[in-house]
Parts: sequence; C-alpha cells; structure tokens
Amino acid sequence: MKKGFTLIELLAVIVILAIIAIIATPIILNIIEDTKEQSVISSANLYVDGLTKHIVSKNMVNEFNPSSCTISNGIATCDGVVLDYTVDGDKPSSGTISFNNGIVTGYTLSFTDYTVTKDQNGVSATKGSAPVQTTYTAYTLGQLVQYDPVNNSACTTGETCYKWRAITTNDTTSNSTITLQMDHNLVNTSVWINQTDYNDNTNWNNNIRNNKGPITALKALETATSSWDNSLKLNYSYNTSPSTNNYGTLSCTNGTCTAAGNTITTNLKARMITGEEVSAITVAAGAASGTNANNWTLANGDEYYFSNTRYTLGTQTSGTGSTDLSWLIENTNSNANSGATSNTYDNINYGYWTLSPSASWSSGVWHVFYDGGLHRNLDNLGHGIRPVITIPKSVIDN
Repeated sequence: MKKGFTLIELLAVIVILAIIAIIATPIILNIIEDTKEQSVISSANLYVDGLTKHIVSKNMVNEFNPSSCTISNGIATCDGVVLDYTVDGDKPSSGTISFNNGIVTGYTLSFTDYTVTKDQNGVSATKGSAPVQTTYTAYTLGQLVQYDPVNNSACTTGETCYKWRAITTNDTTSNSTITLQMDHNLVNTSVWINQTDYNDNTNWNNNIRNNKGPITALKALETATSSWDNSLKLNYSYNTSPSTNNYGTLSCTNGTCTAAGNTITTNLKARMITGEEVSAITVAAGAASGTNANNWTLANGDEYYFSNTRYTLGTQTSGTGSTDLSWLIENTNSNANSGATSNTYDNINYGYWTLSPSASWSSGVWHVFYDGGLHRNLDNLGHGIRPVITIPKSVIDN
C-alpha cells in the first residue's frame, strides 16, 4: 500500500513554493522591465544615429546643419525642413533632438510605453509618454514677416500692416517667441537726448549725451507706438556695460522704463536694436569669426562693417567680400554699393539709432548707417528710430 503526503507536508511544499514565487517574481519582472528599457533605448539610439548620418550626408550636399529636430510619427522636421528619413523597427511617436555643430547634445523621444531621454547625466528610459511639445516655425535670420502691431495679428494688407525682419539668431522650432525689427524707420531725425528732456545744462553739446541714455529717442518711440496693442508693452533690460560713459541699465517693466534713475516712459511698446545684436547677427550670418568676431566688442574702435560690397563683413575697416546682410540697412536714403532695397519712406533717412552708447566717447552712440556699417557718431541729423519687438510665434505662424 502506497503512502501519500500528509497534509502538513503538502502545506509545507505550498509555503516553500509561495516563498520562491514571492522572491522570484519581482526579479523576473525587473528582468523583463530592464529588457524592455534596454530595447527602447536601443531603438532610440538607432533612430538618432541613423538620423544624424542622414543629416551628415545631406550636409555634404546642401550645407544643412540644423540646431534641433522635432519628431512626429517618426518623421523628423529639422529647423523647419522635413527630412526624408525612415528607420526599420520601432520609431518614436514624438520628441525633440538637439544638435551643436552636427553633434547630438540631447534628446527626448516617446515610444509606445516609454520615453527615452539623453542629457548630461546619460541616457535613461521612463514609463509613459513625454508631454506633447508645441513646435513653432524656425525663422531664418532676416526673414521677412508681415505683422500688424495695432491689431496684434499677422496681415497682408492695411495701413498698419508693417514689414519686419527676424533678428533672433539661431532660432529653433522650440522657441515660442521671435524678435523682429521693422524694415524702415517709424520715427526720423530724433536725437539721442534733447536738452528739454533732461534738465542739465552742464557741458551741453546740443547733440547726444550717452551717459544720460536714449531718453528723447524712447519718448518719440512711445508716442509713435501709442496705438499698438497693449500686449506689446515692453519688458526688457539692457545693461550698457562695458561702456565707461553710460547710463547704466535701461529697465522696462510693462512699458514703464527707467534709466539713470529717471523714468523715461510709461507706455513703451518697442525698443531699438543694440550694437551687440548687430554683432551677433553678423557672426551668425557667417560674416565674422575668430579675430573679426572679437572686434565686435564695441569697447574699441569707431566703426564695424557688416554688409557692403566694398568691405569684408565683420572687419573694423576695409577688405574684400560680402555676405547678404543688406536687409539691415534697407529703406535708407543712400544705398549705393550696399545691396539694400531703395528708400521708399523719406529722403533724410541715413540710418537708425541703437541702444548702445560708445565705451570710449562720452558723446558717442552707436548707430546703423546706410553704408553697411555700425558707426559711433554724435550727429543728430538723419538718424531715425527703427522699432524692435518680441512677439509670440503663435500670432504669426501659419
């Protein structure tokens, strides 16, 4: 007669199996989870590697070097260009990839159940999809935009449908705003500061006082833009360093701007370009590098050329060659040899003021001149005010 297991023995076996299951199940699940994570990380790396190689091959032909790519259903849009690139296997449903001179600096890619991220800490995968990121148009430097600041809208016609140029350097699809400069002067022949705007007769020279700030110019700009939409009220800060004879920091909060301890305006909706922005535009356009770029400190010298058939762009004086930055001086009076569009607004428009005072000349302020250069000058004739605004891209994106 065969002897079977007793109830106690069966219970002991069940308990042992349960303990084994309790111990083994998390291990097995972790192995499965790790395998899934490694698989999705591998898919992300394969996708990014393949896309990078595709960009490199395209770069060899078309000189294409994007700063970022946005992914939608596996299709990559890089700096506004849709790439004809496909990959075998899993592909991300959404995400972004950042580049610096052709090298991937980071990415966030969403797959079915995981989001893969690469940053300074390495590559990692987490469960769930990354938040959907809104992408915007990446505007090229100098790109023409039509925008109505009174109605705060894109436009094609109308009295206040002005033309603007994008001056944001290295813009990407992740940038939600764009900085624009009007293609002509809205106000003309305004001095940097008028004696009646600042009650100080000491050493008054009837031209400009860079240590007092752009008081007259900004007051004139306030008047000219008073009917513009209130969403444009300026929030901006500009430190005039490294100037030694400066007005300190121009500070604007909701349209109220102060400089040198004085309130200049209370309803400002635009500003002027800075000398540093002109320098950055010149460098970003490939017109200055190395020693030439270092010349654009505005701390030395009295002129810098950026766009003229007679001068090398970015050098202090003269040379050969040019880059198409003529849009910076379009609609100025004398356009000979500059390549800019002819003036259609007035006959005394020789250039426009920047916000930047000269570092070495107490009566000097930098201005953009019709000859394709940034000059230090105190002449109060023929220099106008060309508005600069920063607006949400959602207002003008099609």
